Amino acid sequence: MKTIFKRWINFILEYPKWIIGCTAIITIGMIVSASQLKMNFSIEELFALNDPDVEKYFNFLEEFEREDNLILLMYECDDPFSYTNLKNNKNLIEKFESIKGVSEVTGLSNLEIFTDGEDELLRSVYPYIPLSTDSLLDAKKRIKSSEFVQETLISRDEKLASIAIELDPSFNNHDMREKIIKEIDYHQNSVNWSWHQSGIPVLRTRYVQLMVTDTIRFLIPVAIMIIILFTVVFRSWLALLVPMSIIIMVVIWTIGLMVMLNIDFNIMTYIIPTLLFIIGIGDSVHFLVKYFGTLSEVKDKKKALFQTIEKIGTAIFLTSITTSIGFASLIRSNIDIVRQFGIMTAAGVMFAFILTVTYLPAMIMLFKQTPITKLKSYTLGFRINILKGFIKIVRSYPKPIIIFTFFFAIFSMIGASKINSHNSLMDDLKPGTKLYDDIMIAEERMGAILPLEIIVSINNDNSNEINDIRDPIFLQHLDKLQKYISSIDDIGKMISMVDHIKEFNRAMNDGNNTFYSIPNSRSAITQTILIYGEKFNALTNFDYSKARITGRVKDIDSKRASEIKTDIYDYVENNMPHYMKVEITGTTFLALATNDYLVSDLTTSFVAAFILITLVMIILFKSVPITLISVIPNTIPMLAMAAIMGYFDIILRPPTAMTFAVAFGIAVDDTIHYLTRYRMELSTLKWDYRLANDRTIMTTGLALITTTGILVTGFLILVFSSFTPTADFGLLAALTILIALVCDLTFLPALLGLVKPKINKNE
Repeated sequence: MKTIFKRWINFILEYPKWIIGCTAIITIGMIVSASQLKMNFSIEELFALNDPDVEKYFNFLEEFEREDNLILLMYECDDPFSYTNLKNNKNLIEKFESIKGVSEVTGLSNLEIFTDGEDELLRSVYPYIPLSTDSLLDAKKRIKSSEFVQETLISRDEKLASIAIELDPSFNNHDMREKIIKEIDYHQNSVNWSWHQSGIPVLRTRYVQLMVTDTIRFLIPVAIMIIILFTVVFRSWLALLVPMSIIIMVVIWTIGLMVMLNIDFNIMTYIIPTLLFIIGIGDSVHFLVKYFGTLSEVKDKKKALFQTIEKIGTAIFLTSITTSIGFASLIRSNIDIVRQFGIMTAAGVMFAFILTVTYLPAMIMLFKQTPITKLKSYTLGFRINILKGFIKIVRSYPKPIIIFTFFFAIFSMIGASKINSHNSLMDDLKPGTKLYDDIMIAEERMGAILPLEIIVSINNDNSNEINDIRDPIFLQHLDKLQKYISSIDDIGKMISMVDHIKEFNRAMNDGNNTFYSIPNSRSAITQTILIYGEKFNALTNFDYSKARITGRVKDIDSKRASEIKTDIYDYVENNMPHYMKVEITGTTFLALATNDYLVSDLTTSFVAAFILITLVMIILFKSVPITLISVIPNTIPMLAMAAIMGYFDIILRPPTAMTFAVAFGIAVDDTIHYLTRYRMELSTLKWDYRLANDRTIMTTGLALITTTGILVTGFLILVFSSFTPTADFGLLAALTILIALVCDLTFLPALLGLVKPKINKNE
């Protein structure tokens, strides 16, 4: 095996142009493939496979109109009911109705309500906009009498009004929504009102726009950061351009492979380019540090490259494997896009390894040898002084280091116990973001804004002769259930077929509020539905076996969502007849449940990654004691990250849960590099454990500090993301990797020095 490895190294160094040519051909092919990348930001992609709640939701979509296709355009003006503002409202509605993909627009100026004393009970409040004050006041009074209007088209304080825009379901994908919202933005800005947008289509579209913007925004500063750090550290154009070209190719290859595997750019995979830019550079750093150090000793480029690949190639391979395992562990997820993220990021890491040990040395062979005098960086002395400080600390205080680490671990475990895993949908956005502020205004002024769906059906084992939902007895129970749900804290207005029936009955009886009730006659109910069927289409299924209570809920967290579901089901169990079956669904509760599912899934993936990486370490070092010693320093950073989350109230959500697996895979890299070098030094120094630690810290430590600096800086850039999860991911990853470095340069050598594990000389 060693002979084959050496022959491969010789091939790379003897035929660098072949290596570069093959790399170029592959890259061109991947560019062609990557150019066909598709975007798919459907929220349904996040739903778990074979989940009963997901199946329930899709069944709901088959029988009822979607609950996620309504845009609420809110506006503040001096008086929404004034002649001028009603005219503006009417003109805007006409413009919105002309937008392709908009199926219906409702505002104050075109509202139809049940009105008593007329031949046609359902009629427009404003067939025309009246000029007289009395007529305007009369229309306003009639509007306010309708329960459908309050906290939908007008706020309770009557200072905030809205225009409801319903999208055609066939146009409810990202690209089409984006075009529609762009046109809406254009038209709304023609009227000088203070505008706020809400609704699931807006939330989804703006969310995706922010994600894409984040990706573009962070790639540039990350690239600039890498350029600056490489320039400062290596002071060589060779050491700058080649690693940068490697990272660019890694991203291109990964995206190209995504297209080949029919994987879209989605809610999870969008961050892969930025992530690979940050973590993919580490291999090049370790390679170049070793190469430049060897070159300064042997003074021969080819010989230095051979020794570098031979000595560090295996370590880079193993670190790439462990990092890949961290990502690949996500393949256990029951959610497709999470698996896709894990697989593609793992592939990107391995691409970085392949290019580092082939393309990088091949390019060095073609370049003019870098003068030895330029190999010393501006920061070399600074970094060496830091390493000398670590050596001094480890030599002087090995036992205190271990004791301190032990108590730090206990402190971290206490913090970890305080982690909160319940987050709301809006927790993903930072206050001050336009989208966040608009949603909060909607919730404060218009009540709840996120969809909530309750489906009430009749069981087949009906023994009470209730044939369908048009029965007065059924509707009375439905009315009670609706009122109870509306009374629950955090739930806003709920609407069902009962509201239309009661308004119609009141209108039929000259507006007498006494008749705002459900008729006792099934025939009267059937007649109402027959005459005004369009009002009921969205609230009943085709055969009248199911009724829909639709409404809105506040931006609650998953814990509160679970409590609400329990409250409703308990009420049904204790107060509803046995033939009434109730199901709770809708994107809000499903998204919150999916979030909890993801957290559990990703936590399990971390455990799997931990076990797999430990097994890799056992195979690598062929020693259980050494493996245990290597694992412990990497457990501490994970505990520290959990403690930071617990003490600083950083919510455990999918991105932060994913950080554990990712950060562990990256952190282990430092340990592998350290122990690989440590074994070599032990053999060279005739098993002088203390001196082996010193030499390892001074040699490998140089590369570890450099790579950690790049990784930490790169991840910290993500802190400026508009998305709280991305910002948290960047912060936690940066701190964890930094703590991992400190552990590897203090706790690990201290532990090795005290335990002095037996290491086979032939290893």
